[in-house]
Amino acid sequence: MSKLVASTPFINVSIKIRPDHITGSYKVETAPAILRVTQPDTVINYQIVDSGEQNIVFNKNNPMTVTPSDNNQLSLPSVGITGKLLTFSDANSVAMTLKILLHFVDEKGVEFKHDPEVSNDPQR
Repeated sequence: MSKLVASTPFINVSIKIRPDHITGSYKVETAPAILRVTQPDTVINYQIVDSGEQNIVFNKNNPMTVTPSDNNQLSLPSVGITGKLLTFSDANSVAMTLKILLHFVDEKGVEFKHDPEVSNDPQR
């Protein structure tokens, strides 16, 4: 009798973006705000679900940067056709905090960034 391998875990993060009239840029909210990854080979999806009346997308040429950059944990990111979905996988083989910088662009070509964290906490 063979054992079934557990399916790939997914973490979906919703992003809400609104103009920040005080700073002149944008206010970005993610839910959840901080990711705690506990399973190996987890797929992480960041999706812009609400940007008001603005057409805001991930920067397709440079959708995210990570610190530390040489982390051996995160795959290269992929941006969906509409520009609203960013996907990558997390090996989650080492306990560490990864600082992610998401890169967005609005319909006028203005670029801005947001910095959520990913906390790797392998449960073995």
